[in-house]
Amino acid sequence: MHSQEPIHFLFPLFKTPHIIFRASKALYVKHVKTRKEYRKADGSCEVPPQQISVKITNACNLRCKTCGQWGETGYNFDAKSSDLKKLVPVEKYIELADQVKPFAPIYYIWGGEPFMYPGLLDFTGRIKENNSLLAVVTNATMLEENAKEIVDQKWEALMFSLDGPELIHDEIRGRKGTFQKVAAGIEAVRKLKRDQKSTLPWIMALVTVSVDNAAWLDKIFEVGEQLNIDCMIVYYSWFTDETIGNAHTHVMQKHLGITPTKWRGYLFNHHVDTDALQESSQRIRGRKWAFPHLFIPDLKQEHDIVEYYKNPGNFFGYGPCISPWFVAEVMPNGDVAPCRDYPDYITGNLMEQSLLDIWNDERYRKFRQALKNNGGTFPICARCCGLMGW
Repeated sequence: MHSQEPIHFLFPLFKTPHIIFRASKALYVKHVKTRKEYRKADGSCEVPPQQISVKITNACNLRCKTCGQWGETGYNFDAKSSDLKKLVPVEKYIELADQVKPFAPIYYIWGGEPFMYPGLLDFTGRIKENNSLLAVVTNATMLEENAKEIVDQKWEALMFSLDGPELIHDEIRGRKGTFQKVAAGIEAVRKLKRDQKSTLPWIMALVTVSVDNAAWLDKIFEVGEQLNIDCMIVYYSWFTDETIGNAHTHVMQKHLGITPTKWRGYLFNHHVDTDALQESSQRIRGRKWAFPHLFIPDLKQEHDIVEYYKNPGNFFGYGPCISPWFVAEVMPNGDVAPCRDYPDYITGNLMEQSLLDIWNDERYRKFRQALKNNGGTFPICARCCGLMGW
């Protein structure tokens, strides 16, 4: 079910030479220098983070069914409201951007919903002034009123969630009218790009397979064509079970002295109709599309789709995870964690230390050692789109 044209997915790069150069450099560092650092026994990493991932806020205006934070089993529901509201002031983010400017990391901003952070455009503006590459992930409900700044700042990637045609999208997102806001926002960005004769930002649709849309993937592709997107990434979905979660808890307690809880946000079975999913994938393969696309993970055989949902502990050969040697993960309150989606283990806080000091402190090195000594992954990593995607 994976894309039959992986090279075609990279075609938009050819219109933006600066991205070719910077992305190639990042890939070289990740797959050559970072892997050299990975072999160190002490968990240190002399190479500074090549990507800074900022979860800029916990706040979100939607309640999507499959979200590990605010979905049906979302981990944010167990957190204190006062803790969820803690934010790093935009001045501190601008200070961070200036501190790391010499090595020009790639920025990945997500949430929550990033546009609910009041200083977002000030932060992204400084990132672009410093000539770093930038990708922002959004539910796209607030794009229309922010389209001009997005295009003027020349973000490299505008990544938005797309769950289906209008009725299905709104059902999964938990609010009527969401799809229309998305469509209006995307059109506003595209119009400004045309007016400015700009190729940026790339408009990338992110699709998560679920029980509600598995039979309609080809219809989602048709919506993508109607919206005139630049590319699409389809995730088979992220979930776990009690057995895996308990095994992960045991490893964390033994090696890092913590009891993790965030995995419970992904504790559900999608009950995806794999027959319907395979049929919709056949329809996708049966025609050409106006945009390049990728499926994550890259499942080679049709029966792998059944296995993916039946056995959430199957890694399909992916690993080891080298993200803690390549990406620094910043949480809304300034906590820095080695793992984006399971930020139970904290290595420091931006309000107290610089990111580069945290990057090689004792706790960060201890996490890298524990991960490596456990074979390069933890039990909970088996459905990580980062592990399986890049």
